[in-house]
Amino acid sequence: MYESIESELFASIATLDQLKKMYDLGAVEIRSYQRESEALVYEVKSQIEELRRMGLDIASFLDNERITENFPDASSLLSLFERRPQSALNGLTLDEYFDQLGLAILDVATIHASKGLMGLAELIVEVVKRVPQFKSVSYNDVIEAVNRVSEHGLIPGIRNLRGGVKVVELRPLELRRDQADVVNLAAVKGYTSVEEIMMELKWSEEHARQVLSSLVEVGMAVADIRFSTGGRYYFPGLRSRNSQDSDMPPSNDRRYSDSS
Repeated sequence: MYESIESELFASIATLDQLKKMYDLGAVEIRSYQRESEALVYEVKSQIEELRRMGLDIASFLDNERITENFPDASSLLSLFERRPQSALNGLTLDEYFDQLGLAILDVATIHASKGLMGLAELIVEVVKRVPQFKSVSYNDVIEAVNRVSEHGLIPGIRNLRGGVKVVELRPLELRRDQADVVNLAAVKGYTSVEEIMMELKWSEEHARQVLSSLVEVGMAVADIRFSTGGRYYFPGLRSRNSQDSDMPPSNDRRYSDSS
C-alpha cells in the first residue's frame, strides 16, 4: 500500500517542479500557476501525512530519492528540509507556534463565517497579517495549522472544488447535492447565472432559481440583477478580495430578487 503512495508522492513533487520551471519560462500564466501549484502542494502534504500515519520515515524516503537534487524548485516551494530556527518562533515550541496560527485561523473563520467558504490563498494572507510577531510564516505552515484546527473539529477544513480550486469550509454547510453542484460550477470564476446552470447542469429554470435562492438565504451567494441575462450570483467566499472589489455589484445591489 505504502509503495503506491510513495509513487504518487514522487509524481506529485516532480509535477510541481516542472510546473514551477514552466512558470519561470513564461509558459504558464500566473493564475493557472497559483491554482495548480496550490493543489499540488496540498496533495504532497496530504501524501506525506498519510505516510507518516503508516509509521514511515519521510526523511529517509526524500533522501533516498534525492528529492532536493532532482527537484530543487519543488523542494524550495515545499520547504521539505527546512527547520524553523527557534528565533523565528519567538521562543515557542513547534506545537505552541501552530497553536498561535490556529488561533489566527479561528479569528479569520469567525469574521468570514457568513460566507461559508473562503479561498485557501485568501485565508493564508489573512492569517499571516494576524501573526506579525513571527518573522516568517510559510504557506505550508498555514495549511498544516488549518489541518490541525480541522482535526480538533473546530472548522470543517480544506475542500477541493471543481477545477482544482482549494477552499476552506468555515462552518458545517451540509449542502444538498444540487447546492454543491452550483457551488462547484461557480468555483473558478466566483459567480454563475441561471442560464449557465441550466446549460451546464441541464436543469429547468425554476429549479436553478430555487437552488440559487436557497444559497442566497444561507449567505453563501449574493445576487446582482443589473445584467440583462437575468443576473449573476456571486459567491464571496470563492473570490479574492481584489476580484470582489472589481467584479461585485455595489452594496445596495447585493440582494436576491424574485424578478431577477
